[in-house]
Amino acid sequence: MFDLLPDGTTLQGAQGQYRILGVIGRGGMGAVYRGERLGDGSIWAVKEMRPPLESTPEEVAENRKLFTQEASMLRSLNHPNLPQIIDDFEQGGRPYLVMEYVQGKTLEDKQRETNAPFFQKDVINWGIQIARVLHYLHTREPAIIFRDMKPPNVMLTPDGVIKLIDFGVARTHKAHKSKDTVAMGSAGYAPPEQYGKGQTDARADIYGLGATMLHMLTNLPPVPLQTPKEGSLIRHNQSVTPEMEQVIIKAMALEREKRYQAMAELEQALEDCANGNLALPPTAQAATPQPAPASANPAPWSAPSAWPAPPAWPNQPAAQARPIPQPVPQVAPQGGPAQSPVWNPPVQPTWTPPPSPSGPICDNCGRMNKPGARFCTGCGSPIKLPVPKLVITSPRAVWEMPLLHLPCRIGRRDPVQNHHPEIDLAEHDRGIASRRHAVIQQHGDRYQLVDQGSVNGTSVNGVTMTAYQPHTLRAGDRIRIGDVEMVFSIE
Repeated sequence: MFDLLPDGTTLQGAQGQYRILGVIGRGGMGAVYRGERLGDGSIWAVKEMRPPLESTPEEVAENRKLFTQEASMLRSLNHPNLPQIIDDFEQGGRPYLVMEYVQGKTLEDKQRETNAPFFQKDVINWGIQIARVLHYLHTREPAIIFRDMKPPNVMLTPDGVIKLIDFGVARTHKAHKSKDTVAMGSAGYAPPEQYGKGQTDARADIYGLGATMLHMLTNLPPVPLQTPKEGSLIRHNQSVTPEMEQVIIKAMALEREKRYQAMAELEQALEDCANGNLALPPTAQAATPQPAPASANPAPWSAPSAWPAPPAWPNQPAAQARPIPQPVPQVAPQGGPAQSPVWNPPVQPTWTPPPSPSGPICDNCGRMNKPGARFCTGCGSPIKLPVPKLVITSPRAVWEMPLLHLPCRIGRRDPVQNHHPEIDLAEHDRGIASRRHAVIQQHGDRYQLVDQGSVNGTSVNGVTMTAYQPHTLRAGDRIRIGDVEMVFSIE
């Protein structure tokens, strides 16, 4: 092992000085400390690489490469479920990384304290957050594969927010490459292809997330290279539904072609489980009761006691008693003979057919799908969803903000509290916006605006919102915070 830095040690970084306040954790190749930035007193996590004395030169070089790769990778990322990095430097021959200090516990620590399976609703909540941040990593250019999805690498804050930590073995996906340069991962959470049998892609993280949720739901670590059997999760946790169990089984399929093919698919399956909208596959469904066979001597037919009313025409009002129309007598011209009455039949209402439903068209097969569909019903390919955006107008500037990463926070930055909202109004609204003013979130195929209890309020189309009451946004909605107006649109 190695000696830890004593409390009070000062490190000189590239962006400032940091005083060590204590140890957060340690591992085989380094340690993580709680540090204070002397410039403003803010608290950060300081990660140090310090290999054991018995390490070989090859081991030191490999771990230094992974440490440098983690720093470079985190600098290029920006997501609310990823820690922010502010500095990396070297002192005394050892590399250091200064990143966001995340208050909370890892899922491993939380599991150890509870020593019992977690409720399904909690695991689904964590799983959806993890799926979203992994989807963000997978859609970078080039794609980033986390490769070490397991409970110790997931932090849970007191507010229930997930933070993905430890990018030591993450790698970028290289097209047309048959296998990874280095096979790494954790037994039980790594799929077969991560044992040097192929190149890992997004489906490796899908397996790891399935194994992590299995551990949380059963309080038992996953067995290496073994897909759980039907009924095994429910046996250990009565809160697990058959639908949720099938999600875990599919995510942990040993053949990656049988898993979910994209993290967005797994996220949608978890949301469907939460909302009770996920149907079981035919093999997992109970036998459907069949109708009783017709009797050989059926009872004689008898007329119903009352005939059902005929269906009404669309857009036609309910039938009402109306007077019989009478002929309209014609007034005789002055000095001329009286004319015969003329019959004016009543005007009948005309039926207007409803507009045919229109939904997204699959880029792969050209099939039109139902509105809000995520995957094509014809070929199963993911459907490219329209990208929502805000056109923001302030006294200082006008700019467009594509809502690529949700939830999207609106407010004022606070570097001391490590608060950096996606839409920062610090220099645009004359101090009216609160730090955590509002947030735009996605709920299924809808986008919602929620005022976070702001001091000066948020209005939509001139109507002041009720705090913490979600408002479903529609194209053309005008959001106003002080002097800043944001127009929501979907393209």
